[in-house]
Amino acid sequence: MKKRNVSLLLALALTAGLTGCGPAGADGDKPWPSREITVDVAYTAGGTADTANRQLAKLMGETLGTNIAVVNVTGGSGSIAGQQVNNAAHDGYTWLGDVAHTVSGWRCLGYADLGWEDFYGFYAATSPYVLFVAGNSPYETYADLFEAIRADPQMKWGNAGLGSINQLTGQLMLDTLGLTGNSVPYDGGRAAAVKVVAGEVAWSWCGASDILDLAQSGDIRILGVCDGQSLKVESAKGGYEAPSLLEEFPELSSLQDLLYWGFRVPRDTPAEAVTALEGAFRTAVESQEWKDFCASKSLTPAYVVGEESDEMCARLESIYTWGLYDLGMTAEGKSPESFEIPRIEDFVFPANERAENAAPWPQ
Repeated sequence: MKKRNVSLLLALALTAGLTGCGPAGADGDKPWPSREITVDVAYTAGGTADTANRQLAKLMGETLGTNIAVVNVTGGSGSIAGQQVNNAAHDGYTWLGDVAHTVSGWRCLGYADLGWEDFYGFYAATSPYVLFVAGNSPYETYADLFEAIRADPQMKWGNAGLGSINQLTGQLMLDTLGLTGNSVPYDGGRAAAVKVVAGEVAWSWCGASDILDLAQSGDIRILGVCDGQSLKVESAKGGYEAPSLLEEFPELSSLQDLLYWGFRVPRDTPAEAVTALEGAFRTAVESQEWKDFCASKSLTPAYVVGEESDEMCARLESIYTWGLYDLGMTAEGKSPESFEIPRIEDFVFPANERAENAAPWPQ
């Protein structure tokens, strides 16, 4: 009996080796990818991080020859999803779907000991911030809204979450214009927009692509765009042109060009997987289907990878963390200086030892 059992075990082991079976998660000598990929999106369903990653998953899955599943894991300014991705095997099969700045503030907020240098970032689209109210709001222009805020400094406004760059930039806009407000955090810019429609908060501020469909349906009205150009909106309640806030308030120009959507993978992901991802990513963002998707969402296509991605994320880290610190939003004892993050006016790349020691992108 013992000999038969040993023989049976050997036969099973041999069969497992020949068929590629083995320990859970092992791929043996199979080329990457050999199974389904998962994207943990750090923000709510319906927002740009979600819709952009679902479109990228579709296009990249076609090139890679595998299914790419997208799930929403919200909370902690993206840190819950980030830690979930970091805790998974670093084999290229689990991505973090986010915005380029997402990981920038985790250390200073006390959420997670992770930064941009712990990941390779792939960013495919950008969009400007917009200021908006409900479609039935009495405020028809940004001047109307600003006048109302001055009359009621405790007016509630919704943002993408405590410590999010959405909250930070919205607060910086108020501060720059000499206004105040009662900030109410939600799990993403899209979630905040839904609360604007419901009347829970009076106004909000987020990327145009997060709420374009709500503007088109007439559920919200965009009062201004933080960009050098106005934004044409085809609304069910009548088309209009949302004016540039920068024409009257050029001091808000520092809030331009801060939003880039895509995904990232841990920096010690095997080079074979990273190279395959980069090739599929390029094919996706150069496709007409991606360009059409961006046009439908008020996004501008982009292709940001490699050292360009690293430098962009490092710059956003400087802008974001010092903005948090100056507004008193960092955790106690967690100043950007303690992590050797320079202010943006002193920024050079690489900005610190962490950046210098970051693993290079595969060639």
